[in-house]
Amino acid sequence: MRSKISSFIMIPSLLSVIIFMFYVFFISYNHISYLVHPITIFFFIVITVLLYILESINRLIFKKKLQFISKEEREKLFEENEGNYFYRLYKFIFYDYRKIHHNGVKKIDHGFDGIIELDNKLPMWWVHLFYLTIAFSAIYFFSYLLIDFSNPYKEYDRAYQNQLKEIQIFEKNTPQATIENAHFKENLIHNGKVLFDENCATCHQSDGSGNIGPNLTDNYWINIKDKDLFKNIFYIIWNGSENNPTMRAFGQSGEIKGNDIEKISSYVYFINQKSKKPLKGKIHQGTEIKEWRKM
Repeated sequence: MRSKISSFIMIPSLLSVIIFMFYVFFISYNHISYLVHPITIFFFIVITVLLYILESINRLIFKKKLQFISKEEREKLFEENEGNYFYRLYKFIFYDYRKIHHNGVKKIDHGFDGIIELDNKLPMWWVHLFYLTIAFSAIYFFSYLLIDFSNPYKEYDRAYQNQLKEIQIFEKNTPQATIENAHFKENLIHNGKVLFDENCATCHQSDGSGNIGPNLTDNYWINIKDKDLFKNIFYIIWNGSENNPTMRAFGQSGEIKGNDIEKISSYVYFINQKSKKPLKGKIHQGTEIKEWRKM
């Protein structure tokens, strides 16, 4: 007859297993919020009550069985239940080496090399850790096959969708720059260069000296839509160029957000106004605007 595990250990343990199973199921289908749904909480309360009732019945059965076992078995059982539960758990997990010295240790003689090997039993913590890895691997295996809990592709898709939602919330709460409120900001130059390299360097070179697109570091401009140089740059990136369809409307199409256009515009304005120009630049195109020269 096995020793009785206390109710305050058994009930929370079983309830934790049930909650974990619910967690695995809900997170697999991206419904983790259902875990705190009133119906789910009510279900956990009912489960807790049922576990308490079952544990009470089990305790009564255990007491009845004590009356029908022999005195020797009862004394052995009481000896196993000596101390509180945590002490018994400690004895259960860690092997009791007193029994080794009491019963003796089996020795294996290799014979030919004179080495004698002690055939000790493995510590209980090692054995149970091995069983735990088997149980974990089984849960992980069936979770991968039957639900989406441990599927890396599904996890990536969920993370990607959550990131898109966070971006939408951020953009909703963060007003984007427009041509009316955009201004040159020196602290945006570095990030603007990164965005410029990603979106504009193919046509204009990384230093703005021009490739298939015009030179952005001189005083000649093909498109003149605003009296202010910075706003004119912002306007062209947002609306594109009427003279060259290759320079598309990045802002109108939503390809680049307003705040990022402000960063790119700050970088273009910065390299245009620098006194040190690239050594090699594309030939001048458009009309020279002397008012936009760096003073």
